[in-house]
Amino acid sequence: MSRYTITSCNHRAYTTACQNVAKKLEEPIPFLQAPLYGAIQTANGKSVIFFMIERDTELVGCGLAVVYSASGGLNFLYSPYGPMSTVWDEKLVAELRTFFTPIAHDHGCSFMRIDADGMHTVPVIHPIPDKIARTASLQPRAEWVLDITMDEDALWMGFHKHARYNVRLAERAGADIRLYSPSEAPLDTFYKLMQTTGHRDSFGIFDKSYYDSYLRTLDGKEGFVAIVYIEGKPAAAGLFVLYDKQVHYVFAGSSNDFRKIAPAYSVIWIAIQEAKKRSATLFNFGGIIDEVKGQHLSGVTSFKKRFGGYRTEHNNPIDLVYKPWRYRLFKLYKTLR
Repeated sequence: MSRYTITSCNHRAYTTACQNVAKKLEEPIPFLQAPLYGAIQTANGKSVIFFMIERDTELVGCGLAVVYSASGGLNFLYSPYGPMSTVWDEKLVAELRTFFTPIAHDHGCSFMRIDADGMHTVPVIHPIPDKIARTASLQPRAEWVLDITMDEDALWMGFHKHARYNVRLAERAGADIRLYSPSEAPLDTFYKLMQTTGHRDSFGIFDKSYYDSYLRTLDGKEGFVAIVYIEGKPAAAGLFVLYDKQVHYVFAGSSNDFRKIAPAYSVIWIAIQEAKKRSATLFNFGGIIDEVKGQHLSGVTSFKKRFGGYRTEHNNPIDLVYKPWRYRLFKLYKTLR
């Protein structure tokens, strides 16, 4: 009879575990389960738990979980798009519950949220309902992904005509596109563009220190920043992270100037070219509009789709509850919001 063993580990051991698990999985490891994401969250002051999953002494999976705080002083653990495992069954889910029991107690967490798509093959799994996932699931339920293994000419011709037009429009405007390693990127410039975009499009952004933690933690092999300058002024920027041959479009911002030129298209095109140089095979644009989240992302979704690609969806997560009464209050609050 198979027996699972789940153990905590440090960042170095987790890095090795991810490399070994990646060889066994059919899909790339999500950036949000990557060691570098854990390092970024740690640098930002979050508590991060790294762990490995063995079945009869064979490594079959690994994952990370981050401690978050919700309204009303409620803490919870969240494993975004994870953990990764080559096998899923009722015993593993039970072992995860047991493993996180003392961790949840130590951090005052009311529940543990597991967001791995693979676990939905287990009959006993009951994902949280859409009305809870709409407000409480921290990551998008749908993403847009582009296969970039074809040559640049084929990728270019796969773009919508409006995307190609806007890239050429920026070129005619004399756009100066610069690539930076994260630590060398101008934080003030990047953050100002984020602020402008958040105010213009009515969405919240993180504190400046959060973006700083990204730029300080990522090395030149793990990511890059692309900024488009027009007439010497920063017009658009994007932060891109590379892990397991997949480049992720993590953050982006643009100025209110040069809106008719739409320099964000040039940011994506240079990023795709750079991703290919770094031997990436997939370009992940991140979240798009979906029925569960119900966010106003129609403009963002249209923008991303103009580069070609396909939609990938995530099932709703499950919650392993440790403090039932506080969890019930949490669900009630989220339902009534």
